[in-house]
Amino acid sequence: MNQIFGEYATATAFAIMLTKRQCNTLLRVRYVAQEAAKHGVDAFGRGGCDMSVRSELIAPQPMQSLHALRDRGLVFWHRTHDGKACGFGGLTKAGELMCGLLDEAGLTIENTNTLSVLRRLDRAA
Repeated sequence: MNQIFGEYATATAFAIMLTKRQCNTLLRVRYVAQEAAKHGVDAFGRGGCDMSVRSELIAPQPMQSLHALRDRGLVFWHRTHDGKACGFGGLTKAGELMCGLLDEAGLTIENTNTLSVLRRLDRAA
């Protein structure tokens, strides 16, 4: 971890504003994709039009967090020929880079868990 960057990025406003929940969601999406890749599985069904969006894989995050990240260009959905969403795609290149910045700032899934995330985890268990 780069301590100077970590102090700067977590103590002042950043040009790309992300809530703790959005950071947590972004890191969880990356984690799920990395774990699936270790087993030769595509976590989000690339190219498939599975409308379940597989949000259970990155639970306990609500869809609002994924939509906010999509609106910032950090995650994407696959699209049909007429432009309709047809399945969650995962991180964009910008999302991957943002995860790297979050790493440099010392942010992890564990330290970005909010109270609402922890409550969802308890309910899911």
